[in-house]
Amino acid sequence: MTPVLLALLAIVDSAFCGYRAAAGRSALIDKQDYYARAMRRGSAWGLAAVGIAGLAAAWALETRSDSRGLLRDLLRVGDRMLQVYVPYALILGLAFLARALPSVDVRSLTSTLVFGPLTLLRVPVVTVGVGWGVLAAPGSTVLALAALVLMLMLGMEPALGLRYRRAHQLGLDASRASAAEAASGLEK
Repeated sequence: MTPVLLALLAIVDSAFCGYRAAAGRSALIDKQDYYARAMRRGSAWGLAAVGIAGLAAAWALETRSDSRGLLRDLLRVGDRMLQVYVPYALILGLAFLARALPSVDVRSLTSTLVFGPLTLLRVPVVTVGVGWGVLAAPGSTVLALAALVLMLMLGMEPALGLRYRRAHQLGLDASRASAAEAASGLEK
C-alpha cells in the first residue's frame, strides 16, 4: 500500500506543479481548459517520474543479493515519508473542500492562508520527507534511490515551467517580428 500512496501523492503533486507552472502565463479569459491541460501534463510527467523511480527500485531489488532486506528497508523509508506527506496533503485537501463553498471570502482565505504558504513550503516538505524516510534505513542503495526521487520531485515544477517560458519567449519574438513587419509596411 505504501508505494501506491507515494505514487498517488507524487502524481497529484505533479498535477499541481503543472498548474503552478502555467499560472499567470495566459491572457485567456476562460482559463479552465488551459489549466486542465496544464494539470494533465503535470500528471503525465508525475506518472513518468513514478515510473522512473519504480524502475530504479526494481533494478536495485533485482541486482541486490539481499533483495528482501532492501525491500523491507524501502517500505520502512516509504512509511516514514508518508508520515510527512500525508498531513501536508490532508491540509491541502481540506482547503480544496473549503473552496467548494460558494463564498468568495472563503476561497480568498484558502488561497492566502493555505495554498500560498504551503506552496512555499513544498520544497522543504519534500526534502524533509525524503530525509526522514532515509533515516529509517540509511544504506547506499536507499540513499541513491532517495536522491533520485528528490531530484525528480524537486525538478518537476521548474521543468514544467520551461515549456511556458519558451512559449512566452517565442511569443515575444513573434510580436516583435509582427511589429517590425507592420512598421516596414507603413514605410512603403
